[in-house]
Amino acid sequence: MPSRIAAIRLESLPSAPFYAGFVIAGMATVLLGPILPMLSAHWSLTDFQAGSLFATQFTGSTLGAILASHFRRGCLLFGYASVAAGLAALALGNYAVIMLAFALVGVGLGSATTATNLTFGTERPEQRGAMLTRVNLFWGIGAVSCPPFVSAAVGPGTLRLVLLGLSFSALAVFGALTLFLRRRNAAEPDRKSIPNSAGRLSPPVFILFSLLLFLYVGAETCISGWIATYIHRFDFLSPERSSLYVSAFWISIVLGRAVTPTLSRRVSEFAILMAGLLAALVGVSILLFPQGASVSLAAVALAGLGCAPIFPLTVARLLARIGYSRHVGWIFAICGSGGAVLPWVTGLYSAHLGSLRGAFVVPLAAMAGVLLLALTDRVLPIGHTEPRVVLP
Repeated sequence: MPSRIAAIRLESLPSAPFYAGFVIAGMATVLLGPILPMLSAHWSLTDFQAGSLFATQFTGSTLGAILASHFRRGCLLFGYASVAAGLAALALGNYAVIMLAFALVGVGLGSATTATNLTFGTERPEQRGAMLTRVNLFWGIGAVSCPPFVSAAVGPGTLRLVLLGLSFSALAVFGALTLFLRRRNAAEPDRKSIPNSAGRLSPPVFILFSLLLFLYVGAETCISGWIATYIHRFDFLSPERSSLYVSAFWISIVLGRAVTPTLSRRVSEFAILMAGLLAALVGVSILLFPQGASVSLAAVALAGLGCAPIFPLTVARLLARIGYSRHVGWIFAICGSGGAVLPWVTGLYSAHLGSLRGAFVVPLAAMAGVLLLALTDRVLPIGHTEPRVVLP
C-alpha cells in the first residue's frame, strides 16, 4: 500500500482544475478594486463604506482559511461553490445583498486558496517552492485578467454578464475537482497508511510569520484595492481607464514571479526579498505625493515588481520549516485578515484626513513592518534549521 500511495503524487495529478481554479480565485480576489469606482458612483458610497466591503470579503477569507486548516479536501469543493454563489448574488442582487455577496466570495476564496496552497506545499516537499510558485503564478494571471474584463464591462448589464460568467466558471471548477477527488479517494482507500510528517509550529515561528504575512497581504490589498479609486480621483481618468492601473500592478507581480526562479540561481533569496521590499516601499512612497498619471503608473509597476517575490518565498520558507501541520492554516487565516483590516483602515484614515493620497501611508507603514520582520528573522534565529528553498 505505501508504494501505491507514493505513486499518487502531485506529478501524476491532473492539475488543470487546480490551475483553472486559481485563475478564477485571482480574478475574484482583486475584483472589488476595479469595480469599486462603479459601485461607489452607483450607490454613493463613502470611503468608509467602500472600505467595509474590503473588510467583509477578507474577514470571510479569514474564516475560510480556518476551515481549510481542518478540512483541506472538503474546502477545495466548498470554496469554489461559495465563490460561485457569491458572484451570482453580486450579479443579480441589489445593495441589500452586496455585503452577503462579498462575504460568500471571501469565505470561498479563503477555503479554496488555503487548501490548494497546503496541497501543493506539502505533498511534494522536495519541490515545494516550484509547486507554490507555479500555482500562484496562475493566481497572478487571474488577477491580471480581471481589470480588462471590468474595463470592457462599463455598463451595468455587461458587468452583470461578466460576474455571471465568473460564477459559472467557479462552478465548473467545483465540478472538475469533485470528479478528481472522487477518483483519488477510490485510489486511496486506506488514508491511515500515509505517514504523518507533521512538524512543530513553535510560538516564535507562528508569531513572526503570521505578522509578516498579515502586513504583506494587507499592504498588497490596499494597493490593488484603492489604486483605481486613487487614479480616478486625482488623475481624473475614467473608471474603466483607472482600472487598468490595477492590471499594471498585477502584471508587474506576474512578471516578477516569472523571473524570481532565475534570479534565485544567481543571488540569495534573502537578497531578492530585500530588493523587492525596498522597491515596494519606493513605489508606494511616490504615491504619497502629487504627480501625473505616467508617474503614478511607474510607481504602481515598481510596487508590483517589489511585491512579486514576497508571498511565495515566505510561504515556501514557512512550510520548509514546519512540514505538514494543520496549524499552518491559522497563519493563512491571519494572513487573510490583513486584507480585511488594512484596506478598511485606509478608507477610515482617508475619511479622517479628507485625502486618499495621504491614507496611502497605511500600506507604506505595513511594507516597512514586513521589512523589519524579515530583517529580524535574518538576524535573530528562532530555534530551527533554516533550509534553503530553491525555486526552479
